[in-house]
Amino acid sequence: MRKGRKASNAQDIKGTIDEEIWDVMYYAIAIANLYDIDLERVIRVKSEMNQSRYPSDIVFEENR
Repeated sequence: MRKGRKASNAQDIKGTIDEEIWDVMYYAIAIANLYDIDLERVIRVKSEMNQSRYPSDIVFEENR
């Protein structure tokens, strides 16, 4: 994720991954806002689609 940089221990790796995940979420939310996309609806619909295509015991839970 940061080309050429390697973490010296597992905690440094986790911190880096946390930051990268936040960056991805931030930009995804910004794009959704730009295009007036209802993320709550999209998450629900996509979760249902994925569950029917790839059945799993892990189910999206609302209001958790």
